[in-house]
Amino acid sequence: MENRFASFPLTDVTLADGEFRRRQLLVRDYVLSFDLDRLMHTFRVNAGVSEPAGVEPLGGWEAPDCGLRGHFVGHFLSAASRFYAGCDAELEPQIKTQLHTIVDTIVSVMADCAQPSGYLSAFPESQLDTLESKEYRKIWAPYYTLHKIMQGLNDAYRYVGNETALKLAVNLAHYIAGRFAPLGHWKIDNMLRPTRLNPINEFGGIGEALYNLYDLTGDDKVLATAKIFDRDYFLGPVSQGEDVLEDLHGNTHLPQIIAAEHRYEITGEVKYRDAAVNFANMLATRTFANGSNSSKAKHYTLEYGVSDKAEHWGTAGDLHDALTFGESESCNGHNTERVVSTLLRWTGDKRYADWVARLKFNAILNCLNPRTGLSQYHQPMGVGARKIFSTPMNTFWCCTGTGVEGASDLQKDIWFRGVAGADNAGVGSADGLSSAKNSADSPAAASAADNGAAVSTVLLGSFIASAVDWREQGVRLELTTDYPASLTATLTVRLLPQSGACSESSRFALLLRGDTVADASVPMSHREDGYAVIERDWHDGDVVTFSIASNWHTETLQGAPARKAVLEGDVLMAMPGHAVDIDNLPDGGAALEEAVTVLKMRPLAAIGGDEEYSVYLNTDAAHPVQIEPFEPVAEGANDPQ
Repeated sequence: MENRFASFPLTDVTLADGEFRRRQLLVRDYVLSFDLDRLMHTFRVNAGVSEPAGVEPLGGWEAPDCGLRGHFVGHFLSAASRFYAGCDAELEPQIKTQLHTIVDTIVSVMADCAQPSGYLSAFPESQLDTLESKEYRKIWAPYYTLHKIMQGLNDAYRYVGNETALKLAVNLAHYIAGRFAPLGHWKIDNMLRPTRLNPINEFGGIGEALYNLYDLTGDDKVLATAKIFDRDYFLGPVSQGEDVLEDLHGNTHLPQIIAAEHRYEITGEVKYRDAAVNFANMLATRTFANGSNSSKAKHYTLEYGVSDKAEHWGTAGDLHDALTFGESESCNGHNTERVVSTLLRWTGDKRYADWVARLKFNAILNCLNPRTGLSQYHQPMGVGARKIFSTPMNTFWCCTGTGVEGASDLQKDIWFRGVAGADNAGVGSADGLSSAKNSADSPAAASAADNGAAVSTVLLGSFIASAVDWREQGVRLELTTDYPASLTATLTVRLLPQSGACSESSRFALLLRGDTVADASVPMSHREDGYAVIERDWHDGDVVTFSIASNWHTETLQGAPARKAVLEGDVLMAMPGHAVDIDNLPDGGAALEEAVTVLKMRPLAAIGGDEEYSVYLNTDAAHPVQIEPFEPVAEGANDPQ
């Protein structure tokens, strides 16, 4: 299958002034100010390496007695590396240098702590011995943590060029290969079958980290090791279209789909492509209005942690009892974005572009505290909910690390460039996977044929203030907007010097999601497959002003016809307080906009940590919602130590 779109390199996209950039900078400041001796304390203690006197350990999930210690360090290394990649050396030379120093310091300490065998972590190897001998008892999730560490090392090499990081990652991968080599099929199957409610043998995205490392090295041993973590108990039935998601822990299995997508891109094995496509269809039946997922298990038990409230998938098409205050784990939102954006690249299907945009505004941005930038664990959308955010030095949940890392590349998945030879003018077949229709049938292709060459395309997926350097095309595209505060956006085209000289113009097609654009200051060439297309010769300084469609509408909670969320375009709204029994809520248009004003609704992502709010309103006031006092869902209950 030929990809329809490709992502731009992280270094070529920047956020402009706006809420996404503001929160990204909050997190970057947090990274820049972090005490690295505190960060690396448990690594040094585990390896018996000396450290400065009086170092205070971190708390929460990075505490010296926590089974998951070390996971945040990997996230932090990835974040520092990606912040470095996105930092302009000319505009912020001191910050660029500081980020480089942070990465080098962490990698240097890791090199001091690495064992000759290649083992590297903040917990002893005996945890892996226990996993192999007792399978899932008495340990938490060692391969989950090793995933974060390895990916941090991958990123330190990929984005900062730290050669030591690559050596440490390869050595760790070979160590893992050596541990699995003597194990039998059923031993491995038992170790890597985290199907119990709230599983403690979660292995996260270690397979994806290994595939990333293979991309960097071409090491066949690394590739073979990555495949060990592609588990057929899950990927097998899903690839055949069998929905087995009910009662599974969400963020234990989302990373397996990300790895499956990567495996398909490396090997071309159709099974793993099919698994990803089918999985997305299954996940859509368990998705909230913010684009994300997870809540109580269908067959939950109070014996196993939070399965009665959070982190699991329930029955397809039924979220009627899923507003538990533990719904929508933030890690799930970030990993769902990765799954769906890959499907968008593969297929060009607009529904995936819509899904990514929904996630960006309502799960990814909403994860981050408007005041501090630190993350939520869960993102409740019920009645009288509140947001609970990480603290700087004493929580370090899984979602703390995911949020910090996610903030470092918030600029991703806004812009996509068309792949040469793909049919990007009329993008996306019904399932996105059948043979591409004859590109000569599309109007843009006909125009291109007149010129004897295919027209390059670029997709603007979301109205998020940003700029992209499209180097292959010789242009820089600058989008200015404060959406959703206003419904206007301005695109400015700059021609980049090519081989020492600027071209007078550049011809390409700009694609936008058609239902997001009410009007534009230049004519649309055509609309097709849900996209609006502007194809023309662009000149330096060209400006296009867009009127963004308000598109007020409601969305029903799956399985609960009376519970409705309100959205303005991509943006999910929240109402202050908990008086949510509302008869005759309009379905859309000006009447709904007026109701939103009366109800004083605001974007969910704008709500702070000290506010009570409600998202899913009850439109059957004859049957009032039973209001329960807000109780934060406990976290870390699955740590067996």
